[in-house]
Amino acid sequence: MIKKIILWTIAVLVLLVIVAWGGYILRQQESYKSLVHKKSKALLTVSLDDILLNQFFNKWQSAPKEGQDFGKKLRKLKDNGIDIKANVFLFALEPHPKNFYVFFQLKDKQQFLNFLKDVIQVGAVESNLAPDVSYAYHQPSKIAFIWKGDDLLLSLGFDLDTKKNEMLQLIQSKEDRVTIEQFISRPSTLTGKSLRYSDISTDNFIELDLKGDHVDVSGEFFSTDWNFPKEYLVRELVSAKYIGKAWINIPNSQLKNQLKQLFSELPIAADSIMAHLDGNYVDIEILKNKVIQTDTIVNYAVDENFETIEEKTPYETKVPEVRLAMRGDSDMRRFLPSKLFYQWFQKQDNGFSLLSTSKDIDKLNVAYNKTAELSHVAVHLADWPNEAKISPILLLKTIASDITVSLKVVDHNRLVLQGTIVDYSH
Repeated sequence: MIKKIILWTIAVLVLLVIVAWGGYILRQQESYKSLVHKKSKALLTVSLDDILLNQFFNKWQSAPKEGQDFGKKLRKLKDNGIDIKANVFLFALEPHPKNFYVFFQLKDKQQFLNFLKDVIQVGAVESNLAPDVSYAYHQPSKIAFIWKGDDLLLSLGFDLDTKKNEMLQLIQSKEDRVTIEQFISRPSTLTGKSLRYSDISTDNFIELDLKGDHVDVSGEFFSTDWNFPKEYLVRELVSAKYIGKAWINIPNSQLKNQLKQLFSELPIAADSIMAHLDGNYVDIEILKNKVIQTDTIVNYAVDENFETIEEKTPYETKVPEVRLAMRGDSDMRRFLPSKLFYQWFQKQDNGFSLLSTSKDIDKLNVAYNKTAELSHVAVHLADWPNEAKISPILLLKTIASDITVSLKVVDHNRLVLQGTIVDYSH
């Protein structure tokens, strides 16, 4: 009798697993009927069922307060009146997209309107954009909606206020829509990871795969215009007690121009620095400890003879210990700043110009390594100061404690991206 009960129990469990797996496969196949524009330049695939399954077995540990707030916002997103499939396929119409679109079907229009008002907190719905077409835009969330009947087009990204006419054209032009299985021959290649960005013309991609307490980052990039060296000389950065560290080699003019644009935003001699940066290398270290810098406040007063006198008052401040290094010619040091937000002290070593907020920079032992990595970034997000308002890092900080990403040269025209984003359980 007991043996029969055990056998029946096993049979029922096997049957439940088969049914559940069959339902999963059917939802996957149903999602391939999702619509995209036939001239899409890039796709962003979100494998929602795989993410939910992963989270069922492994609970991601987020930042104590900020992560809980973020989680509450995510939970509010589920009651939205939108028919959402196992996989969501967002598309872009530009080769270097700043925003993505995605088509949905509305299953409960009133619930959807309540979702816009109560969760997204859209101020008003524009209902006279075109016959039977309504539009809503929430700038802080960088999200816009346009719908006609039960057809909904959602857009995420930047400058969406300039995309209203394009969204109107997309929602009205059904003949330009195709299913994912019509657009790409093997749609299952898009859904193997939790999230995937795919460039249609080049087959370049970036993937994020949720693995319980961490996210694996991977990707490949190829271009016939590239001719990267396979080996680079980099400064050996700290391995512990840091908030963030990064280095990048700049072997071509495109990367160098991007770095020049970044430098141009700062009050430094960007053109002169870039002209002497013939080593094509820059790195940075932000350490956990602080150093004391002494500065002078100059005030002017009037003495008893009514003459103006200068009064100097020294004061000390604690600032983060930051180190920067650039490889350039011997003249580059003349153009490096001595004061930019903090005081900077210089050291020259084997063609490298080092800057530090610590006056003890001369005591630093400098070592170098050879590597095939074009760039490397590591940030302890949990230790990142909130006053350093770099929006992408502050957003990541709410849900992850650490991030490490590297870009490796595997061939002169091919790069491989590898990295990890780790939760707060570590």
